[in-house]
Formats: sequence, C-alpha cells, structure tokens
Amino acid sequence: MRVYTHIMKRTFSCHCTTLRYAAQTLTEVYDRVLAPSGLKVTQYVLLRSLLQEEDEQSLTDLAQKLGNDRSTIGRNVRILARDGLVSLSRGSDRREHTVHVTQKGREQYALATPFWQKSQAAVEETLGEDQLKMLRTLLSQLEEISF
Repeated sequence: MRVYTHIMKRTFSCHCTTLRYAAQTLTEVYDRVLAPSGLKVTQYVLLRSLLQEEDEQSLTDLAQKLGNDRSTIGRNVRILARDGLVSLSRGSDRREHTVHVTQKGREQYALATPFWQKSQAAVEETLGEDQLKMLRTLLSQLEEISF
C-alpha cells in the first residue's frame, strides 16, 4: 500500500498549517485502511491505550496519557460507549468517570489490529527507518517550544 500524499504536494508558509495537513492526511490514510473494522484511528488508539492497562482508567488519566484534553477524550469515549465498545462508570467523586473496555470492544480491537499494522507498515515503508526516527525526534523538539 502506498501512502497517499497528494495534499502534501502543496506548500504552506505556515509551519503549523503544514504539520496540520500532514496529520490530516495521515489520519485519513489510517481511517481508510481501518474502515473494514468499523473503527477510526482515534477510536483504535483509545481502545489500545485502555487495553494496555489492567484496570479501568479515568477520563483524566486517559487524556494525560494520550496528550489530549479531557473534553476531546470524553467525546470520543462517549462514541465508543454508544457503540458498546466501552462502559463508563462513576469514579471516586461524582465529577470523574472511569472507562472499561467491554468484550465487544476487545473483539473490535482484535479485528482492527491487522489493519492498523498494515497502516503502520505503509508509513514505515514510505519513510524508512531513519527518516521515521528523525521525524519522531523533530516532533519531540517541537513539543518543547515555549514562549
């Protein structure tokens, strides 16, 4: 599979716009490959993160682990809950919710994993190991920007 990069043939003077378009393109590739599983890449990553832990996780902990804000994680988790892939329960206080992957969620995750692996392999094949390592280094450096 070849990663579709038509949109990235465009150039932008804004570094942020360039990165956003690259992320959008990559997300579309993963979503397209994952489509037969019924999951989007954001949903797959949430399930993956939840399944890496033994116990249920709070929305706050999940947001911190994934580097997202709590409201975005909450919206995405509610979609998974609506589809029966996770269950939500009250945490230690009434403001917090915890998330647990259901059996249906485990099955959906298992179904999606080969598609996700195919996407990963396509990116690795397109960039190569050295460029992928460099990309991760550069993105890490950008995370450290402060004003």
